[in-house]
Amino acid sequence: MEILIIIGIGILLLLGVIGSIVPALPGPPLSYIALLLYHFFIHTMDVDSLFWIGIVVVVVTVLDYYLQIYGVKKAGGGKYAIRGSVVGMLLGIFLFPPFGILVGAFIGAYMGAKMEASKNEVKIAFGALWGFIAGTILKLCTSFYIIYILLF
Repeated sequence: MEILIIIGIGILLLLGVIGSIVPALPGPPLSYIALLLYHFFIHTMDVDSLFWIGIVVVVVTVLDYYLQIYGVKKAGGGKYAIRGSVVGMLLGIFLFPPFGILVGAFIGAYMGAKMEASKNEVKIAFGALWGFIAGTILKLCTSFYIIYILLF
């Protein structure tokens, strides 16, 4: 039974890392579920640590969704640029994986800014790209930290 739980933990950790890059999967929460499985079935951990790691996972997950919107707004984009970056990112996953996520967010924000008749379309598109990359880095760091905790 323990071997099945370890396999499940490994699968969740792998999905957590993949989900840190692919927006359709919630990366850090999947890694945290693996940590909880480890805590309840393999080896008991400090409850305070689990609590604080859970808080970090929630904050990082919320920040991830906010950072791309913030990047577009900070660069001067409006609602069409925000929607365009999200739609472009989602389309990019399926059309040109894995780099389509980055290119899609950029092109989507650019097209949304064009629809708004903005003068700084490229700046707005880079704002979307910056927000996506910042969120991805945060999620990857969180997922790798949880893996580090489980391995050491």
